[in-house]
Amino acid sequence: MNLPITAGRGYPRPRSSIQQAHATTTPVVTLTRARVVAELVVSLGLPRTQTEAVVTAFEEFVVQPMELHLGRLKGRDLAKRNPMIYTVRGITTTEDWIRAVLQDKETSALEGVLGTWQEEVARIVSGGIKPANGVDLQVEDGDTVALFAIQTATNTKNAGGSKHDREALKRAAAVLRNQRRHVECYIAVLFGRSRTASLRQEPGIAVLASDEFWFRVSGVRGFRERLTRATQTLACLMGERSSSELQRIYREATALFDDGTGRVKIDALANPPRARRWEDGIQLVLPDV
Repeated sequence: MNLPITAGRGYPRPRSSIQQAHATTTPVVTLTRARVVAELVVSLGLPRTQTEAVVTAFEEFVVQPMELHLGRLKGRDLAKRNPMIYTVRGITTTEDWIRAVLQDKETSALEGVLGTWQEEVARIVSGGIKPANGVDLQVEDGDTVALFAIQTATNTKNAGGSKHDREALKRAAAVLRNQRRHVECYIAVLFGRSRTASLRQEPGIAVLASDEFWFRVSGVRGFRERLTRATQTLACLMGERSSSELQRIYREATALFDDGTGRVKIDALANPPRARRWEDGIQLVLPDV
């Protein structure tokens, strides 16, 4: 389900959603969704139809999940992260503490959703499919079928996960070879791998360098860098929508953890209030100390 976009609606020029929550009165240049698409046609080097699909996928796989994440987050939840992570860095004001915790939470959430979005981008630009056999991407070119197991970065799969990917590739390849298709098997690393090499334990499977993978699926030189640059423009689809939720979280956290002078209350961080559910809503209760 795609997010509704009001015709002609403007979005702020790329800023992090945390910055949006602390926006000053300085005017912000805005972009309409149509302008976002137009800019990405140039920066990505893709046809307009594919670019539209990339933007729509960003709304579905990044913007919507981040909105849900922020919508569920309450001010009291910020204290669930060990406060020493922030006090040991010299953070003493409530505003700095809230900003730091939110940035950490936002980064953690984005790592997951961006990986999902990039997989979808790979399918869009390659014209491939995600088959129901455990393989992430299948691309056909004449009689040749390329199978890809995709991982976000070089360190995102443990030994068990890597073995599962290899087995899925081999099973899918065996079925296609029985149909007399020529099959190539790859492990694709979306970011952080500099060279392509065959797996020692599986000589029929190659691990692709990040840039080579993106060129193979898109046909555009330097596509990984282009996609990174495009996210600066896509960021404006997030900022405005998340700003109101961030403002709410700031208000709730300030009410609970500020000492009235702008400094964070250490006793409240060490013993955060717990929630009791009543028929008429949520009541915060101070812990027994």
